[in-house]
Amino acid sequence: MKKIFVVGVGPLPFYKSRIPQNSISEGTWQVIQPLLEDGHKVRAITLEFGQQGIPEIEYLQQPREISPNFEHQYYEEPFRTNCVKIARQIQMALSAFDPDCVISAGSMIAAWVSTLLKHRLPTWYDIKGGFMPELQLLMEKPDPQAIFEVFPVYKSMLIRGDRFSAVTQRQADMVLGELGMVGRLNAHTLGENLVTVKPTGLPPNSPKRLENSGRIRGKLCEENDLVLFSSGGFNTWQDTRMFFEVVEGTLQAELKSCFVCLGGGIGGHHNEGFTNFEKWVSESPVKNRIHLVGWVPQAEVVEYESEADIGINCDLDIPESWFGDRSRFLSWMARRVVVATTPVCQPSEQLVKEGKAIGLPLGDATEAVRILLETASNKERLLSIASAAEDHARTQWSYRETTTSLREWVSNPVLAGDNRIRFEQDHIDFQQELGSLELALDRMFTWDERNDKTRDWKRIQKILLQRWPWPDGRKL
Repeated sequence: MKKIFVVGVGPLPFYKSRIPQNSISEGTWQVIQPLLEDGHKVRAITLEFGQQGIPEIEYLQQPREISPNFEHQYYEEPFRTNCVKIARQIQMALSAFDPDCVISAGSMIAAWVSTLLKHRLPTWYDIKGGFMPELQLLMEKPDPQAIFEVFPVYKSMLIRGDRFSAVTQRQADMVLGELGMVGRLNAHTLGENLVTVKPTGLPPNSPKRLENSGRIRGKLCEENDLVLFSSGGFNTWQDTRMFFEVVEGTLQAELKSCFVCLGGGIGGHHNEGFTNFEKWVSESPVKNRIHLVGWVPQAEVVEYESEADIGINCDLDIPESWFGDRSRFLSWMARRVVVATTPVCQPSEQLVKEGKAIGLPLGDATEAVRILLETASNKERLLSIASAAEDHARTQWSYRETTTSLREWVSNPVLAGDNRIRFEQDHIDFQQELGSLELALDRMFTWDERNDKTRDWKRIQKILLQRWPWPDGRKL
C-alpha cells in the first residue's frame, strides 16, 4: 500500500455542488477510484471548479464510507490572486500526510496549485486535453493577456513533473515535444517513458440503459419518435453552427422526431456557443421540438440518455479538436445512445473506423442530415452500433483499463532521471537550466513586470528584440 496525495478538480460523485460535474472533475475521480480499489491510501484535494470563497458542497457519502483509506479536502478554484494562499494551506496537508508520491489531475486548474507545492516527491501530472490548442481559441477573448498568465504554470508543470499522461496519442506526442522545448529530453531521461496515454474512462458500475424513464417519450415527444440528443458544455472546439443546422435539418425532414439537449454554457470559460445556439433555436420553425433542458443531476442524465436514440457531436477542424477527446461519448455509449460525430478527434476517428459510431462530414450539415436519417431508418444497424459501442466503453475504456500505466507507476513511484540528479546531487542539466530561465522570463512578460517601464525591463526587451528582430529591422 502506498500513500498518494492527489490534487484534482471537483465536484466529485460523492458530494453535491452548485456546479455540475464536468469532464475534468470526472477525470480526477478516474484517477482516485482505481487507486482506492487497489488498496492505496489517498488524500484527495479538490479545487472546486467555478466556486470562489468557501465552496458550497454537501456530502452524499462521507469519504470514509467510500473507503477507510480515503480522505478529502476541498478549496475554491485557484487563480493568480488566490493560488499562493491555497497552496500554503495544501502544503500543510501534504506535509502532515507524508505521501510516497503526488498526482496532479484535472489539467491546469490543479496545476495552478500543485506546481507551487514544495517537495521532492515523485510527481505525475495528468493533463486532460491540449493546453496550447485551447489557449489558441481563448486568445479571441477581450483580455488575452490574462489567459497567458496560465502559460508559465504550464511550463512549470513540464519542468517539474516526473511522469505525464495525456488523453490521446496525439496529445501525448505534443507533450513529448513540449518537454523537449523545456530541456526535459536530455541524457538523464533517455529511455524513460515520460508520457503515456490515459483516455477518458467510464466509471465502474455505470448504469445500463433504463426502461421507460418517462423523461422524454410521452412527455417531450411521442413514444416512437426519433430522439436526437446532446449533453455537456457548448465548448470552444464545437462547430455550433453546423450542430444547429444538423438538428434543425433532421427535424424538418423527419416530422416524428425531437431534439433534447442537456447542459449549456460553461461559466467562467465559454458561454458564447450556447448563447448563439439559443438564439438560433428561438428563430427556428421547429423550435417547439427542440428542448433545452439545461444542467441536471447525474441521476437524471442517465434517465434522459436512456430514452435517446442518437447523440450528435460536431467538431471544428482546429488543433484543440485534433488533440483532445470527447468524454461525453462514454456516457452515451454506456446507455446505448448511438454516437454521430465528425471524425476529427482521435476517439471519434477510432469509433467511426471500427463501426461503433456514425461518421458525419465536416462542415456539411445537409449531407450529415441525409446520413443520420438513412442510418436511423435501419433499426437493426442502430442496435448493432449501440451494442458494439457499449461493449467498447465498458471494457477498453473502463477506469481500470485506462489507468493501467498510472497504477503500475504508483506501485513504485520514481523521480525522472534528470530530477533525481537535480534533487540528489543538486545538479541542474544545462537544458533544464535554460528551460527554467525562459520560464522566469515568461512570468515577467505575462505578469505585472511587463508594464514596468524601468531601465531593467527595457534592457530585457532590447535583448529579446536582438534575439528575435523585427522584420523591418526596428530597434528599441
